[in-house]
Amino acid sequence: MANTWNFLNSNFQDETRVYNRLPRIVVNIWDDKILDTIRTFLRTDFAGNMAIYTGGFKDMGNQSIRLNPVRCELIQNFSSGEVREYEVDISYTFKEHNVKRDAWQHILRQVSTIEAVFYENRNNTFFNGRLEDCRINEKEEAEEAIEGLNVMRWTWKGMFLGNIS
Repeated sequence: MANTWNFLNSNFQDETRVYNRLPRIVVNIWDDKILDTIRTFLRTDFAGNMAIYTGGFKDMGNQSIRLNPVRCELIQNFSSGEVREYEVDISYTFKEHNVKRDAWQHILRQVSTIEAVFYENRNNTFFNGRLEDCRINEKEEAEEAIEGLNVMRWTWKGMFLGNIS
């Protein structure tokens, strides 16, 4: 009888090890829930009028919007999940060597449109999404190298409830 019990115990342990090796379903929150969502509503609103991309600066023509993930911070930990706040650097770049009144009106209209689109989508797959500030011509090194490039830059923050069990 002792051998049978050891055999059953051994079987049970093997099944547990197999269970622990099953792949977990992992959601890429950064890409699938934050960046993809923002890209989608920007592309919907601007409908091909400007490039919208993620990552380091690229010279994408006369105007573009870049999403650059910066960081995330744990806000609250629950037994069944967690709330994290995500931060993304949003930059609207446009080329204009001599910015005159008409050009500034166009630029500021685009800035207002971008801000309105983010406001309308403040509770999407994320919640409490917001543009916290706007900085004019705060350029990165790669942006400085492009003659006539102007940059409007925002800090976007939004929260996501993830890793739910």
